[in-house]
Amino acid sequence: MKKIIFILMVLIFKLNFLQASELNFINNHNAVCNNGEQATFTIKKGNSNKWVIILPGGGVARNNDEYINRSQNMKEPEQKAHIFNQGIEKDLEKRDYNMVFIPYCSSDLFQGNHINLINNKEVPFKGRVIFESVIDQIYSKLKKADEIIFAGYSAGAIGIGFNAKKISEFKNVRIIVDSFWFDNETKKFYQDFEKKHDRSFLYRSSMKLCNDSWVSCFPSRENFEKNNINDVFLIWNIGDKYAKGVKDKEAIKIAIKKDIDFYNAGFSIEAEERKVSGFEDWGHVLAWDDKTYKKNYFNISLQEAVTNWMDKKSNTKVIEHFSKNEIKTKKKSNLYDGKYKFKLYRSSEENKTKIGNGKLEVKDGELFFLVKESKLKTGPKEFLKTAMISINKDGVLDGSIKLDILDDKDRSEYYHFNGKINKKIWGTSTKETFFKVYIEIKK
Repeated sequence: MKKIIFILMVLIFKLNFLQASELNFINNHNAVCNNGEQATFTIKKGNSNKWVIILPGGGVARNNDEYINRSQNMKEPEQKAHIFNQGIEKDLEKRDYNMVFIPYCSSDLFQGNHINLINNKEVPFKGRVIFESVIDQIYSKLKKADEIIFAGYSAGAIGIGFNAKKISEFKNVRIIVDSFWFDNETKKFYQDFEKKHDRSFLYRSSMKLCNDSWVSCFPSRENFEKNNINDVFLIWNIGDKYAKGVKDKEAIKIAIKKDIDFYNAGFSIEAEERKVSGFEDWGHVLAWDDKTYKKNYFNISLQEAVTNWMDKKSNTKVIEHFSKNEIKTKKKSNLYDGKYKFKLYRSSEENKTKIGNGKLEVKDGELFFLVKESKLKTGPKEFLKTAMISINKDGVLDGSIKLDILDDKDRSEYYHFNGKINKKIWGTSTKETFFKVYIEIKK
């Protein structure tokens, strides 16, 4: 018996070892980081024939000074295998994808293949060579794959756009780009910017591929359609610093919505109005941090939307765009700060049922349920922690909360509440049409 247990332990150890993250050197001797050392990448094998290739962000060097001021560890190869433990990576890993991570050590958005002279020293900018070499190294496996997701954030998202032609060599390709997207309005701004600014330091080796316009190679519907890539989940939020140059905010909202509707997949919220920071203000990179990836800001969370997309289910879009008038009315106010009592009701045409009560506090215009002093008859009272509700100077309460309003049913969903304090504040859900809910709040 002991012998059998020992053999089983050895087999389990071997299985875990085979599925551990492995650091690999890239075979192509031209695939080097800024410091001239051979670039590396990580593979973690999964139990499926699906693959995901991840390109991280990390800024860019557009000139000598920006390169000199970059951290040294951004110019050299990774020495340890990547651990897939951030936000969306964990959900991909759970789904048994073969995981590939290409570290960013070239300062060039994964698109360069040239040398820059910096302080009288030749510095390689070989991001495209690194990307293509990793793909070539696992090419035979990718050719046989049932599905390949190319996922990138910030600089990595841009890298996916610049490498769309190489990506298009495979079938069953899907794309996730977090926080860089050239909708029509953003594209117009950067086309005008391109005419006035020399970017040869950065894009010199890509200009021929991009038809003499680096803007055309950024991730966009036009670029992906040109390369026959049609399955895209885009994340591009209102207030992102890299779209700040677009002055017509209503036009950019329309343009983003148009692209998300085209793919029937994507995420775009009022990050600046909500003060959602991400890796940078506002809303720049949300899928690689659990705090922003799992949090519900409107309707459903980014995690719910993108995992629905991964699993090829419905409900894959989150679009929360305020009009100018809505932004004015949504401004928070501390006029109503203080502690209150609440009662929560489920209502139909025939009757109403109290399903919760307790206490809450309004602080700096934000509403917080005091969970320890509250009760929910249907669903766990921890749902009260999901509230994202504000109150303006006119006493209008607006926001959403996750609730399960039915007895003995596990059918939680988000309800959007809007109404004036001291009156019935009604909440609605796109999934529930028979029952409505409302909350009464009093001092």
